[in-house]
Amino acid sequence: MKKKNLFEMLILFACFASCTQMPKPHYENGWYHILSKQKDSIAKEPIVTVKDFVSLRLDSDGNGTYVIVGQISKHKLKKWANETEKAIGKQIAFVFNGTVITNPQVNARIESGAFQISSHDCDLKNIYNKIRKEKIDSIESVFKGWDKDSIYDSSKEKVGSLLFAIDYWEASEWVNMSVNPESHYWWGNLDTATYNKLESALREELVKLKFSSRAEDYMKSDAYKMYKTYLCENTDYINLMFQGFLFTEPSAGLCGFLVDDIVKSRYPTAPSIRAMTTETDNQDDEMFAKLNYQKAVWRLMNKEREAKNNKQ
Repeated sequence: MKKKNLFEMLILFACFASCTQMPKPHYENGWYHILSKQKDSIAKEPIVTVKDFVSLRLDSDGNGTYVIVGQISKHKLKKWANETEKAIGKQIAFVFNGTVITNPQVNARIESGAFQISSHDCDLKNIYNKIRKEKIDSIESVFKGWDKDSIYDSSKEKVGSLLFAIDYWEASEWVNMSVNPESHYWWGNLDTATYNKLESALREELVKLKFSSRAEDYMKSDAYKMYKTYLCENTDYINLMFQGFLFTEPSAGLCGFLVDDIVKSRYPTAPSIRAMTTETDNQDDEMFAKLNYQKAVWRLMNKEREAKNNKQ
């Protein structure tokens, strides 16, 4: 790959330190914030880990020196972008087996999810092979115990390439959907025309000039009451709410109060979406928290459906 293409992908420049031995405790292999200019001042929590990679290849820079070029999973893109923005003018570190392989300075927010690992002191070819194996092992562990399907009829090399390209989070969710069907809710054709009309009316109501900072005041509007009543009487439509604007907006605000009010009115034992997303500090982690919230609600919906079927 040409040198300029590497720099178009990534705006990380390697700094002087590499292959610096890390202190205890154990660190997962991945990218970390450096909390100060001290070599051993590494954040406890990773920005992303190897299982968050969906692409990796061994390349070379303009001088013929090995570099590892990679890509972050789409499920962690926003987190990577936000965390690299926080690190502008500072260094982040790629840690592998307790060792800082490289600690480049970040010069810009990285929206693309691209990264590059370079080092003049470490055996990057060996590190590349080990990282690749770790990612493949993480995917295989997700499918552990499953019958080998057509993917395993291919050559070992082809299987490895396919497994490495699989998104860890999508694979985990696919397996969870099959292993824990009660945590997923299946519905048929819905009257989207009626639902969309009610949702649009609610959206228009909420974007009007704010007359109050209290969610209770918005809940008194006719648009909200009609929307809530429709969902509570036709619970399948809660799934459309999960795909709509109430669920895509940050849960700490007004939308979180409304979602909790609607769901808890129909399922009093449901958890609070605001409580489940309180500790998240980026959009990607909030997305995973919302997914866990949906599963909790789906379990209640499935339980209710099963009880109705048993009565028939």
